[in-house]
Amino acid sequence: MFYNYPLFSKTKLLKYGFATMFICFLLSSCIKSGYTEQIVYNSNFTLGDTANLKGAILWNWNNQKLIGRYNKGGFELNLSNLPKHTAIEITAVPYFHDSWDGSTNVGGIDGPDIWQMYADGALLVNSTFSNSPCNSMYCLQQSYPLPYSAINNPPMTGAIQVLPGVGHCSAIDATSVYKIVKTISHTSSNLKISFHDYLVQTNAPDICDESWSMSSLIVKVINTP
Repeated sequence: MFYNYPLFSKTKLLKYGFATMFICFLLSSCIKSGYTEQIVYNSNFTLGDTANLKGAILWNWNNQKLIGRYNKGGFELNLSNLPKHTAIEITAVPYFHDSWDGSTNVGGIDGPDIWQMYADGALLVNSTFSNSPCNSMYCLQQSYPLPYSAINNPPMTGAIQVLPGVGHCSAIDATSVYKIVKTISHTSSNLKISFHDYLVQTNAPDICDESWSMSSLIVKVINTP
C-alpha cells in the first residue's frame, strides 16, 4: 500500500528548517554586526542655510543655491557635540567650473589646478581636475580619483554629470560634477571639514576663467564593533 505521509513530513520539515535557519541568520547578523550610522549634517543649501559654515558664500546658479564660487579660496564646516562614534563618512558634491587645467604646469601660467578636502587636519583629497577637451592633439589630464602625482587620468574621470560653464572669459564652457565619499576613523566629539583650491591661471581674470562651488554636503557618524 502507498503512503504519502513520509513525503509530507519531509517537506514540512524542510520548510520549517529553512524558515528557522533564516530567522537565526537574521538575528545573528544583527547581533554580530553592531553597525550603526547617523546623519549629523545634511544640506543641499536650497534654503540658504549656512549654519556651522565658515567662509561660505551663497550663490544662485542654474536654478539652485550653491556654496561658492571660489578661486584661491574655500570654506569649512564645524560640528560639535557629536554622538559617540568610531568613524565618519563625508559625502561632498563639488562643481568644477570652466577652465580647470588638471595636472598641467605650463611655465607657471596654467595649472596645476588642485582641489583639497581636509577633516581635522587630515588630507583626504589632494587631486587635480580638468575640464579640457581630449583628442590626439590636445588633452590636459587630471589626477583624480588618484592623489596629485605623476600618474594621471583623462579629463572628467569620475564625473557624475557635465553641465554648462559659468565664466565669460574661459575657452572651456563646461562644469564637471563629482560625488566624493570619504570614510575615516574618528572618535572626537568635534569635527572640522575644510575645502580649498590652489588654482593657477595668471593670464586671465581668476574667477572668470576657473572656479568651483558645492551643491551638497552630508556627514555621518558610524559605530562599528
